[in-house]
Amino acid sequence: MKTITKRRELLGSTIMTLRDSEFPGSTYDGWAGQVEKVLKGKPVQSLNIETLEGITIKPLYTDRPDHIDAHISRTWKSKAEWHLAQRGQGDSAEEVIGFMNEELKRGSEVAALDEKSSSIFNEVQAAEFLSLQDDLHIYIKCADLTPWQHVINNKRIKGILGRSCSTPDLDDEWLKGIIEIDQVQPELKSIILSSVPIHQKGANTVQELAFILSQAARVIQLAEKSGWSADKVISKMHAEFATGSDFFMEISKLRAFRAIWRHFTDQYQISANISISTETAGFTKLTQDEHTNMLRSGNEAFAAVLGGADYIYVRPYDCFKSASSSQAVRAARNIGLILKEEMFLQSLIDPAGGSYYIEHLTKEIAEKSWSRFCDFEDQGGLSAVYQDLMAEVKSTRDKRDYSVRTRKQSLVGMNKYAPADKTMVEHIPDTAGYDWDMLIQKVQKYPVNRIALVTVGELKDYKPRADFVKGVFAAAGVVPDFDRDQADVLIVCGADQAYDQLLTGVIEKKKPAQKMYIAGKVKSEGIDGCLYNGMDMVAFLENVLFTGIGGDHHEA
Repeated sequence: MKTITKRRELLGSTIMTLRDSEFPGSTYDGWAGQVEKVLKGKPVQSLNIETLEGITIKPLYTDRPDHIDAHISRTWKSKAEWHLAQRGQGDSAEEVIGFMNEELKRGSEVAALDEKSSSIFNEVQAAEFLSLQDDLHIYIKCADLTPWQHVINNKRIKGILGRSCSTPDLDDEWLKGIIEIDQVQPELKSIILSSVPIHQKGANTVQELAFILSQAARVIQLAEKSGWSADKVISKMHAEFATGSDFFMEISKLRAFRAIWRHFTDQYQISANISISTETAGFTKLTQDEHTNMLRSGNEAFAAVLGGADYIYVRPYDCFKSASSSQAVRAARNIGLILKEEMFLQSLIDPAGGSYYIEHLTKEIAEKSWSRFCDFEDQGGLSAVYQDLMAEVKSTRDKRDYSVRTRKQSLVGMNKYAPADKTMVEHIPDTAGYDWDMLIQKVQKYPVNRIALVTVGELKDYKPRADFVKGVFAAAGVVPDFDRDQADVLIVCGADQAYDQLLTGVIEKKKPAQKMYIAGKVKSEGIDGCLYNGMDMVAFLENVLFTGIGGDHHEA
């Protein structure tokens, strides 16, 4: 008992000592000093990342931005809610109606159609679609409003029925259908500002937001000629975005849009919010190892929810097929339902607010986007700058493509961690993995050189580089497993020390017709090149797999 009592006294004394102790305060400089030790003398700034928007992402944010509690995102919505708006699909209007009816029964809250699906409806079919439910909530995007505007009178519907204004030019005819819809269903939103077309082309966040505001300014000018006030036009507007793979950037994009939208409407002495919809980006979806697209869509939909979207569409993982499978449709719908019902994200307003990093990122995106929009207006508006903007977007896309070709940006299942078995694609979609897709389809269609690995040194020394080489070739759909004597191309794998000692002997054994490449940045006589991290892998594989076998086959 004495021993137990003594232990309790000692324990109590220790607790009191810890409770009364004070830990030394931490500072940014102290943290930076520790980081530089880990970096072996490199400055902390070497961890900075420059985004495609020209924003510098720092490794640590410790200062509180001014007025974050008053950010417009905090007071944007009067009611915390968002709607799952899965889109109908089918080859005929009857198929689309049946599909959408099933979606509404299984959890989708909005009857949604894209331009392709809405275009196959006649007036009778459109009326049937709008009768799927009482008080039907719709999101219908049309190129031609005619079949729909003729049947909406006396229909109990709400939501969005409109057309996009993202095309280079608009005319009075474009606005005519909008005016007619307003006359019979004044509560419907019918002007869709959309950045989806340029997101799909690889645009960055600043280009997207400036593009959206330029569309709004142009429509206001057009509508005012028809007698609509700015207040009236803005009340009919809805904003549409695609959410990509950069999680925090996409959250901040939606928050920044709300800030610059409020600034935009202030110029017209109007205080008006705008509804926002998102779709998980087609640009980020890949044709290979397609089930990984579910992970991408989950990440993108999650960002949209945290960013404050009002409507969310989750793209099925096999979206490049003519019709998605029932499993893919179900998985897409369930992603939204999980976010809403199981992660309890239905009743939150601006949950990302207050994060120093996101607040800083939101502020920088908003400032750059507003400045870019002002540049557009100074040059005559969207119609005047459209071609220049598309050239800028193309330049941004080229940078994205290079990052993917060099594998600086990982596309899991495509350029990294990819299975060697590949899927043949009849029509290669324009996505982030386009260059790799072109290479993969080419490998599937044409003969390629036979590749062999030549390992030197101990297993533990050559295995890392051998695995790296196998991963690179697997991304193209090639397994480098030929016998050394039968191979057209030899890839030597080993540690640098083994190269110093054994490479000369390996080169001497090479047959005259064989090509030889070394894994790693190695300079040596008698080799045809190197394979290392950071190089253009697509160009390397094109050269190694096709050169010297009856033409280069530049077209897949």
